[in-house]
Amino acid sequence: SATPTLTDVQADVFTPSCAFSSCHGSVAEGGLSLEEGNAWAELVDVESEDAPGNTRVVPGDADSSYLMAKLNGDADIEGDPMPPSGGLTDAQIQSVRDWINAGALDD
Repeated sequence: SATPTLTDVQADVFTPSCAFSSCHGSVAEGGLSLEEGNAWAELVDVESEDAPGNTRVVPGDADSSYLMAKLNGDADIEGDPMPPSGGLTDAQIQSVRDWINAGALDD
């Protein structure tokens, strides 16, 4: 299948699961807005506010991207796994991983 674009990830993951007004929408929890039009600039090559020294998205390297650690619920993350509902499917998480590994481009 084709590599997911930011548009795909926005529609399939960020908008339905993350960009609520009280989470990563207008409130921008952790200084991060994942609303459409904001997500790329807020994620790619941007240091995490929760975990300084960690980059939210490292283009081409999902394993070094703090966003993936948060989505996977890795043991060494700051705060809670995201989303707190645990509601992402394996396919949604893989979509984000594939987008990052393909260079995290803003389409």
